[in-house]
Parts: sequence; C-alpha cells; structure tokens
Amino acid sequence: MKFTLGSVTVIADGPGVMVHTPPLLLQLQQAGYDVDVAATPSAALFTTPYAPALLTGHPAARWPLPDTALTPNRAILLAPSSLNAFKALPANERQRLENSPAGLIVAPALLPDDTPSDALDEWRHLASPRWLIAPPTAHTPLGALGDILVASPETCVEWVRRWQTPQDLAGRRILITAGPTAEDIDPVRYLTNRSTGRMGGSLARIAARRGAAVTVVHGPLSCPLPDLPGITPVPVRSAQQMFDAVDAHLNHCDVAILCAAVADYAPATYSELKLKKSDRGDRPHTLWDMPDALPLRRTPDILAHLGSLSPRPFLVGFAAESDHIEENARLKLMRKGCDLLCANDITEPGSGFAVHTNRVTVFTRSGDIHRLPQLDKDDVARKILDLVVQALG
Repeated sequence: MKFTLGSVTVIADGPGVMVHTPPLLLQLQQAGYDVDVAATPSAALFTTPYAPALLTGHPAARWPLPDTALTPNRAILLAPSSLNAFKALPANERQRLENSPAGLIVAPALLPDDTPSDALDEWRHLASPRWLIAPPTAHTPLGALGDILVASPETCVEWVRRWQTPQDLAGRRILITAGPTAEDIDPVRYLTNRSTGRMGGSLARIAARRGAAVTVVHGPLSCPLPDLPGITPVPVRSAQQMFDAVDAHLNHCDVAILCAAVADYAPATYSELKLKKSDRGDRPHTLWDMPDALPLRRTPDILAHLGSLSPRPFLVGFAAESDHIEENARLKLMRKGCDLLCANDITEPGSGFAVHTNRVTVFTRSGDIHRLPQLDKDDVARKILDLVVQALG
C-alpha cells in the first residue's frame, strides 16, 4: 500500500483497542496514512503488542512516545481515550507533547451515563488549545463491559485530515444544496432525475475540513451526506421545499453553492390516492384516473432568486449540460446572477451523475475560465473552494 499523506500514531486506551482500533487503522491506511500503534497500560490488558502490528506492518510504538516520534508530519491520535487516562498523563509528559511539532488529536470516550455536553466541556477545560477534540459520534459496544460513545473511525480520519488542512474557510458560513428533488404525482409515483448528491457531499466535506460551518439543504440522496462535525443537514423533498429551506437559511451564510439538480417542473396537482391506469373500459371516469398527459407547472428558480437579491451571499451555480457547454454556461452565469458557474458535460464518461469523478469548467463574472481535468469529486470540490477563497480575499 502506498502512503502519501503522512504518519499517524494511534494511542489506544482501554477495551476500545479491541473493537474501535482495528477499523480505525484500516480506514487511516485506506486514506493514505502510514500508521503505528501505542497501547496505554489499560489497553495492554486487552491486547498484545503483536495484534496492532499485524494490522499496521510496524512494531508497537512505545508509550510514552519518544521524541523521535514527535515530528511535524505526524499526528498523535488518542482514540479512544478516557478522561482518567488523559488526566493520568504526567504534567511534564503532556507538556512535552504540547511543545512538540506533532499534531495532537483526542477522541474522548464517554460512558453511557455521561452527559456529552458536560463531558466535552470538561475535556476542553483540561486540554490545551493544541489538542483538537474529535467529539463522539457513535456508540461502540464492548460486550459485557457496556458501550462507549466515541468518534467513529471515519470521524477520526476526518479530524486527522482537518489537522493537515489550512483553515482558510474558518469563520465562513456556507450553504450548499445537493442531490435531486422529488416531485410527487401521487402516493406512489414521482418525477426526479439522476443526481445522487455525491458532488454536494464532497463540497460539504471539503468545506467543513477547511473550517467552514456548512449547512446542506438536500433532496433524497443516493450517496449519504457525510456525518461529520461542521456539517448540518437539512433534508427536503420537493423543489418548493428546497426553495423555502434555502430562503430560511440565507441570512446565516456568506457563500451559497447551489449544486442540487432541482426539478424545473412538477405535477400541476397532487393526487391523494394512487392514480389508476386510463384503460377504464365501461367504468365511468373518476378523479383518480391517470391522465393521458400529465399537466406540469414550473418550480421556483432558486439560483435566479438568490442572484436577484441585494445584498446576497457569494453565489456559485452549477450547470449540467449535454451540448454547447460554454455558451450555455456563460448565459446561465449572467442570467442567474452568479459569481462562479461550474459546468460539466454529462455525456462525457466519468463526468455525469452517479460516478466518483467529474470534469468541471468554472466560469467567472470577470470572464476568466478555469478548465479542470477529470478529477475525483473531492478534488473537484477542493479546486472550486480554492476559487471561492481567492475571490473572497
């Protein structure tokens, strides 16, 4: 396996070493980190030095860590860590860690009877600002020992990534729309499109990683939204509901990135009962017969609405096109009042819906064009947010 992002030493504490540590090591390695493990005396009761070594390919690290392990490109991740174990660190040892150039991250392990807000306040009071605290997100069962509440392996990896990432969006509030909308015909049928929400999820993940507070108004998603700190989901279903939710959150954002594939049309009426096929025979016509043609109505244009406001947030729009990409994108940029318009050709392999990659061209109001190569959608999100940061100054 090729490691490219740096090194992580996981300090495992207590019985969590049995169930939390193995998937954490795997996810760190899959993300591109070189990983080793040091066990606290409490963790050593539940494992041997050889078990983590089999998963990492490295001998068990010593705890407390030697100075040679405290390097600038290494993160020290205490996960999970009990409050007692953290308090038990000698003052000089904690000072040595905090004076080192290594990144310091702790994932507190809370007991079932702990009040999370109170427990985290105690952690914040105890830990210096050098420590990033990954708040608990998932219950981890320990069999007869009960459960602990701790940051999931995915969340721990995200905090390692956040430690590595410049916080150039810290203090910014970003509103993102994502996924399709679903326009109901009756209790069974609806109109929708092929969007999965993957691009919107990538934008949310990278923006939060860079320090932004992100609100995501999303339709029904095929790709679940990342359950990560800094991301607040607002689920909706229809275009009208998305319009209303965006309008409600608009005053609380500096940047709006409208990535959702919003239906342009919805059924003119909704049937409370399932519509029947129209081959009625001798049966009299009823209100619940499926019409031969489905009457439609226009849905609200969320992007144009935001672009017409004054003042308004910095506005980024998306255009999924199948022809005349540049012409249509420039027209949409100006008509909708965007600051940036991200266009892609949905007919190009690897650039449409339900794929992990995208090829985007970003147009600006000043006439600049940024043609991105085909990239993983996280990398596309990173490039788009680079342009947002550059424009905001």
